[in-house]
Amino acid sequence: MIDDLMIDKYKLSFLPQEVLVGSHICYFENTEIIMTSEQIKNSATLYYLVEGHAKVTFLSQEGTMSLIQFFYPKDWIGELELNGVTTHSKQVISIGKTRCIGIPQSLVQKYLLNNVVYLQNINHYLANKVLKRTNWMIVHKSYAFKYRLATFILDDSYEDRYSEPHRLVMEYLGVSYRHLLYTYKKFEEDGLIYKL
Repeated sequence: MIDDLMIDKYKLSFLPQEVLVGSHICYFENTEIIMTSEQIKNSATLYYLVEGHAKVTFLSQEGTMSLIQFFYPKDWIGELELNGVTTHSKQVISIGKTRCIGIPQSLVQKYLLNNVVYLQNINHYLANKVLKRTNWMIVHKSYAFKYRLATFILDDSYEDRYSEPHRLVMEYLGVSYRHLLYTYKKFEEDGLIYKL
């Protein structure tokens, strides 16, 4: 159950009391899978990220993984799957210690889908999500690669450690292998990063 201190701390007043009573706090360790698209269809839990951050990855039929985006506090996880909007196979993976509010689908169906305050909140969230992705694409095309890579490393690090496969980073940032390695080397020479 979510108590009054958590409601204030995480600013959850937009959720009805019945939802807060039936929801639970979920703790995830570094690299732990918070959810997959398949899980949300079966277990049907809607998550609201309150501490830490996570990354969303796409899983192809060939088994390759591509990074889609990062999640931060106040992001919803599984809202598209619960509404039947997405058909792609995705995973949400914790980066460091992450805490979420887990809301069972039965409570979503019973109390949230007709709740004006929640619907306004999720509508605002989805609109901001579209704007964030649009802004990311603008930044992606206009900022120097070294700044985009530095931001990516900071977003994807846990306890000052970063270890994404080069292929995933290349795809996400839209850069060649050669340029990626050159920039890593430059960061090392400048004392910004080092290999273990």
